[in-house]
Amino acid sequence: MISRAIALAVVGLAAGFAEAQTIVTRSGEHDGFTRLVMRVPDQVNWSVTQDGRMATVNLGSDSAVFDTTSVFELIPRTRVQDVRQAGPGQPLRIDLGCDCIVEHFQQADGFLVVDVRDGNGEPLPFSSAHNPLPLVFPQGTSAFRFPLQRSDIARSQVETALGNALGTSSAGQGVSLPLSSGFAAQVVRQAEDAEKAEKERAAAEVERLAKESKEAADAAISIDLAEEQRAALVNGTEARLLQQIGRANEQGLIQLEGDADPAQVLDPLGNGERLEGLPNVAVTSAVDRETGLLAMRRKQDREDSLCIRNSRVALHKWEGEGSFDKQIGELRNRLLGEFDEIDKDAVLDLTRTYLYFGFGAEALSTLRMLPDGKIKPEMRETMVAIGRILDGAPMPVNNVFSGQQSCDSDVAFWAALAAGSIKKNANTDAIQQFFAKLPAHLRVHLGPRMSTLFADAGNPHVAKVTLRSVDRTGVEEVPDINLAEAAIADLEGKPEEVAEFLTEEVAERTKNAPVALIELIDLSVKERRALSPDVPDLTASYELESRETELGRDLRRAEVAALALVGRFDEAFDQFEALNERDGAGARKAASGAFFTLLTENADDVTFLKYGLVFAHEATLSEASELADIMSRRLLDLGFHQEADVLLSKAPLDEENADRRMMNAEIALEREEPQQALVELMGLEGKQADRMRAEALWLNREYERAGEYLLESDDQNGAARGFWYSADLEAAEQLDREAAPFGEVAELTLGIDEATQAPEGLPPLAEARALVDSSVSARTDIERLLGQVTRSEEE
Repeated sequence: MISRAIALAVVGLAAGFAEAQTIVTRSGEHDGFTRLVMRVPDQVNWSVTQDGRMATVNLGSDSAVFDTTSVFELIPRTRVQDVRQAGPGQPLRIDLGCDCIVEHFQQADGFLVVDVRDGNGEPLPFSSAHNPLPLVFPQGTSAFRFPLQRSDIARSQVETALGNALGTSSAGQGVSLPLSSGFAAQVVRQAEDAEKAEKERAAAEVERLAKESKEAADAAISIDLAEEQRAALVNGTEARLLQQIGRANEQGLIQLEGDADPAQVLDPLGNGERLEGLPNVAVTSAVDRETGLLAMRRKQDREDSLCIRNSRVALHKWEGEGSFDKQIGELRNRLLGEFDEIDKDAVLDLTRTYLYFGFGAEALSTLRMLPDGKIKPEMRETMVAIGRILDGAPMPVNNVFSGQQSCDSDVAFWAALAAGSIKKNANTDAIQQFFAKLPAHLRVHLGPRMSTLFADAGNPHVAKVTLRSVDRTGVEEVPDINLAEAAIADLEGKPEEVAEFLTEEVAERTKNAPVALIELIDLSVKERRALSPDVPDLTASYELESRETELGRDLRRAEVAALALVGRFDEAFDQFEALNERDGAGARKAASGAFFTLLTENADDVTFLKYGLVFAHEATLSEASELADIMSRRLLDLGFHQEADVLLSKAPLDEENADRRMMNAEIALEREEPQQALVELMGLEGKQADRMRAEALWLNREYERAGEYLLESDDQNGAARGFWYSADLEAAEQLDREAAPFGEVAELTLGIDEATQAPEGLPPLAEARALVDSSVSARTDIERLLGQVTRSEEE
């Protein structure tokens, strides 16, 4: 009696400090289960139990209020019939409308998720009275100690006793285990003393109380038990609690410390930083087994829950009996039932039938007959996505199939088609397996498109296998087959075959002819292939039909390239200028590369300068980065160094681009800036670089070094000239006369110097005769020197 009174007093005292907490409960209907989500506040314990067709959500808060006003706005009352709470602090009762299984888990952000799933025929779980100690830890702490307060023990005693009397589990109330400093050690010591003093009596009492608890749970006895019996239940619960605390201490699961700081406690289930576990290691203790702690779901199970189930996308199973017209007629007759009400089942069957036969637009039109409240959102989104895929309509980036190419199920096939590309993590086996399940007409319809996706992803083997599966259907006229074959040939590096397939597709004038024409023009630009003169006009006609679509934008870009390929540069430039006003700067950028490249390579000088000079001053940075090298080279060859400099200045700096550095050096030499030219030429090798270095050194009047670089570039005549300018006549004289005619000039100059020297040690008459002879020799050498210089200028 005394312990019971103390417990009730402590419970009342704790309730006085509780703060009111409102918990909004949200809902969502899914295929196979109904989901309830609620945000559990920090420092509040929770538990979820199921007793037949009733589930209970318990929170360790005496003032928690569940806001369930919007629960049934999004879900029907099928699996979940009612959600109610008797009052603040009371548990949330969930009435189930079927033999459902209740599953629950808590996310990292603190949201508690309760899933009510369809049952599988097995007996429903019922609550147990033998689970007095659930493993639920306090929130908002950060150490390895659990501070156990006297009020917590008292409350646990009362709740356990009442739970056993009512036949419900007190574990569902989420009793916390904060083990505090000195009191926890005192509790353990009291338990040991009690066991020594009354060992036999306690054992008999615990056994009797356990038996009575089980009988009370099975018979659902009333709470009006005898006062002595309730006291015995409380004493038994206290003994079991102390026994389990001592066992946990002995196993090292908890640590008792006298001066522990309650603020420094680790929260294993909280939202803070968590300990990193070792890979491939799982630890289970006796506490886990006794408290019935649910294991965490496997990672694979969580991944599978993100993948749409096969039943929702099993297009190959939606075939009815009879021919197409018979099935459609019968289903349309069933659309309206009694009192002209729309038959939901008939609408869904007709939608599936349309999808099975490949009629996406008709299926979506039929599906719109059902308002949002009569069909699950997931089912509607899935059917709408399949219909758009069948019609080849563009899909939004975020769709119902997004991120599911890696799934090991049929949805991987639809995810690939919805994305328009095969991702690196795509499950190609699952995609091929589902494709093989499709009926023949859908394989013909979707096979070429899927083959093209695999070819674009660099997987020619699967692309060919897909086309062979289409060939086995026996259908002669297969749409998109030429585009698929062209994609495979392009992947294998066979441009001739690519052009052949694309030309055939254009000639057949199918719905894919504009796309094939664009690819044919792009291939011709890439390979510099000749193009038929009527291709630009054909492109313009297709552009007129698709003017306001994305295809029309691509056709306008292709028309500019086609006009440039056939040499109609004036018309091509007019169309190029119109792109900026019609489709924006992005379209102009996309068309500028092909047009100005072909203009630079094929146009005459006047036509090139007519449009190239304008482009050099008006080009954007992105346009110049692609075309600066090729256009600047021709501008330099034509002598327009200033315009070439303007164009190159817009291109990004690239130390690895040797051609661009050579052109910058050439421009610097033209501006008589030899030092800048030498800087641009640093690290470059080759004869052209050596000749430009020699030219820069010549401007600096470093003739000897210039001659050395000219000699390295095999220009011996220029080297001889440099040596002669530097007065290194001996180096110039040693060069080959045939390769370096200017070497003779150096030889004559040396002879003149020797001839003009005054004789020494001769008599006056002999000296006079020697001077006359030397003057004659010098005159002759000068005449030869002048003649050599004249010939050099003529050459």
